[in-house]
Amino acid sequence: MKNLFKTPLSFSYTIGLLVIIIMTSCGKTEREKLEAQNQQLEQKLQTRDSLYNGMMSLMTEVESEIKQIKEQENLISTRSDDVDKTRDMDLAGDIRNISDLIQSTNQKVILLSGKLDQADMQVNAFKKRITQLTNELQKYKQNIAQLHDELDLKDEQINNLNVEVGSLVTRVQLQTETIEIQNQELSNREKLLNKGYFAVGSAKNLMQEGLVTKEGGFLWLGRTMELAEDAAQDKFTEINVEDTKRFYLDSDKINLVTEHPSASYKLVSDAGKVKYLEVTDPREFWRISKYLVISVKS
Repeated sequence: MKNLFKTPLSFSYTIGLLVIIIMTSCGKTEREKLEAQNQQLEQKLQTRDSLYNGMMSLMTEVESEIKQIKEQENLISTRSDDVDKTRDMDLAGDIRNISDLIQSTNQKVILLSGKLDQADMQVNAFKKRITQLTNELQKYKQNIAQLHDELDLKDEQINNLNVEVGSLVTRVQLQTETIEIQNQELSNREKLLNKGYFAVGSAKNLMQEGLVTKEGGFLWLGRTMELAEDAAQDKFTEINVEDTKRFYLDSDKINLVTEHPSASYKLVSDAGKVKYLEVTDPREFWRISKYLVISVKS
């Protein structure tokens, strides 16, 4: 060391060398410090970019869900005027789905707000949009609450209508039963009114069957046949006077024992024989008697 400082030149060289070593050492330390700061800054920027991208993705999901809520709410509004039990049940399910979607979206908005605070970004546009989304969700919550109230009111209206309908159904059933009874009575009465009896045979056979008697005259002369008052019902053929218009006879000569207006029927003959009696006015023909007894002679 003593030789190193023998001359002024050597001393100056030594001093210069020390200065260079010191400066070199200081530059390295500063560079390492700057590199460390740069790495920290890059990590911070990467974290911020990641949070930003996450917020943008979450923001897109939230806005998409709010659009769905709005569309479903508009759809419900167009259906809420119908008072129908089946539609009402579908409407209640739709309202529950919207409520679930609102709750899910609200949680995402809270998460989005937390991410914004975590990113430490003073982005007014983000904050303003999150505030708008929060307000929109609050409005939809209020709308859904109102729809719930309207649905409850409609349920009450439907229940009242069901009671009224039940009462009307009971009344209709009673009226229907009454009408059926009346119709049956009318049918029975009509059958009774349309019920007629007839018998065709020779005078001798009719008398033997007890269907006719001979009345009037003097000394057995001029006596006429009449319907027996105690004639057995089963000796006659029962008919419907509305449906039976012809009585086939095929006889040379006939005589109507029972009384029927002559204008209400006609006798159709062929080859000198009376083929059949045709009723032309059923109401008038059966007006006097519901029994038709014809005596025939061949």
